[in-house]
Amino acid sequence: MPIKVENLIHIYNENSPYETIALDHINVEIQDGDFVGIIGHTGSGKSTFIQHLNGLLKPKSGKIYIDDTDITDKKIKAAEIRRKVGLVFQYPEYQLFEETVYKDVAFGPKNLGLEDIEVERRVKDAIQMVGLDYEDIKDKSPFDLSGGQKRRAAIAGVIAMKPQVLILDEPTAGLDPKGHKEILQIIKNMHVKEKNTILLVSHNMGDIAELADKIIVMEKGKIVLTGTPQEVYEKADYIEKIGLGLPPAMMLMRTLKQRGKEVKTNIMTIDEAEEQIINLIRSR
Repeated sequence: MPIKVENLIHIYNENSPYETIALDHINVEIQDGDFVGIIGHTGSGKSTFIQHLNGLLKPKSGKIYIDDTDITDKKIKAAEIRRKVGLVFQYPEYQLFEETVYKDVAFGPKNLGLEDIEVERRVKDAIQMVGLDYEDIKDKSPFDLSGGQKRRAAIAGVIAMKPQVLILDEPTAGLDPKGHKEILQIIKNMHVKEKNTILLVSHNMGDIAELADKIIVMEKGKIVLTGTPQEVYEKADYIEKIGLGLPPAMMLMRTLKQRGKEVKTNIMTIDEAEEQIINLIRSR
């Protein structure tokens, strides 16, 4: 499901002393099935941007086309948009509210008007997709789960809607390294299985470099860079200039290069860095 954004502008507290231009003429296209990483400082406009993509916010001006439908058109109902575009906020577990995990995950599909048998199938698939045991957990209160299980259950509730576009805003925030890795693997597996379009907002440059096919870099309400991870991180000096970090693997390779080692500096992932270091050791 392609997304096209044209001249999107959003202003907070317009015509007041606190007026802020949060989005400043945003233009971007995202192709069906893309895995897009969105990076930028706090206040760069990332969260404001993604909230426009499922109709939570309305722009001052501009157009957003989801599968050729202009979702900024006042005639378009929010429910129609959210059938297609799912949004997982930071700390989504705070939005759990039902008596049981089953009922919580089923809430969205039921609101789509699906038959009970289809709702059950979706709930079971979604719970299993996030790595939870359906039979063990379905009748438990979501408030009795561990922190990591709550996060997974909340994500399952969005997955069960089967959105063609899934947006995740810092989905690993607050998790320990093990939980962080597991959530990212769930997202990666889901993308492979569902072949949906995913937008991942993250401050973790290593995650973005490893998972994303395309990166959008935002700064002061503008998109300042777009491209593949290789294309974006080729502008390493600019990335650092605007105060963003580089993937840890790339930083390591740049340090080794500065110390006179013959290594490639356009390395994106830890696996690639490991291969470079092994080759370096073998060549000695």
